[in-house]
Amino acid sequence: MYIQSSVTITKGFQVWKDMIGGMSEEMAQAGMKLIFAAVEADDDTKLHVIIEFNSMDDAKEFIARPEIEERRRNSGVLTETTVMIPLGEAITTE
Repeated sequence: MYIQSSVTITKGFQVWKDMIGGMSEEMAQAGMKLIFAAVEADDDTKLHVIIEFNSMDDAKEFIARPEIEERRRNSGVLTETTVMIPLGEAITTE
């Protein structure tokens, strides 16, 4: 399942990318795959990502884990601003 998520970040995109890069093992164990991430062109505090999980419940469970939430907060994520939207059928080009 693909999920579109948005969140406010306060320490910049590079800090967020470094945090994600340091969580590859946890992400793999949770069945999470990052598909796309970018900040808005006119507001570098607004981050948008497309992620893949087995289910929405798995995604919610992953971000609710205390150690994951702490890492997100430490990297400048305002976790209370997280919005997650499950997406339907997708088409991709390669």
